[in-house]
Amino acid sequence: MRYAWLQARRWYLARHTFEDPLRACMRANLPATGTPFEQVEFVALDIETTGLDPASADMVSVGWVVLQNGRVMLDTARSLLVRPSRNVGNSASVHGLTDTVVREGTNWGIALDSIVEALTGRVLLVHHAGLDKGLLDRMCLRRYGARLLVPVVDTMALELRRRQGRHHLQDDASLHLADLRESYGLPRYAAHDAVADAIATGELLAAMVAHRRATTLGELLS
Repeated sequence: MRYAWLQARRWYLARHTFEDPLRACMRANLPATGTPFEQVEFVALDIETTGLDPASADMVSVGWVVLQNGRVMLDTARSLLVRPSRNVGNSASVHGLTDTVVREGTNWGIALDSIVEALTGRVLLVHHAGLDKGLLDRMCLRRYGARLLVPVVDTMALELRRRQGRHHLQDDASLHLADLRESYGLPRYAAHDAVADAIATGELLAAMVAHRRATTLGELLS
């Protein structure tokens, strides 16, 4: 039902939104919920921000990579520095991007256009959707007058559902990207680098699906 609502809203926006690339994104066909994982194209994405509140944080960098045929396509990886509207403040201690560095970044609207273009006809893949998707929605509302209506797969939510399904949720088991990758036998990458985290998220989804065998898009959706 939720997926049907999403498709209906996209159909409406495609006819009432006059700003590309969002209009083109809304016009693009989406895979059916019964589509096998290997036949779905995903955009694994990560954003570094000035804070943890999507209602007020600014984007300072973004990275993404496409998953095709169940594989992370490294030649599609892209990373952008983004010029925020305010100083980065204490967030620089997390992502290492100082005011001097981000001052040379691209305009947030141009960065958003590139993200929307990459998502056209694809599914958004993130680890912990609350911040990244919330921020993208706010940015899209400001630039295009509409939220980013794309299907979302959240690896953190997916793992949480898997653990709850076992009926013995481990409260002390970390859901952080690096720790979750380790639990699936994946190598540790440098944290808080947007494109590295995007690649790490794409690899994590592929590993999670491999452990679950045949999986459809509908089983993965948040």
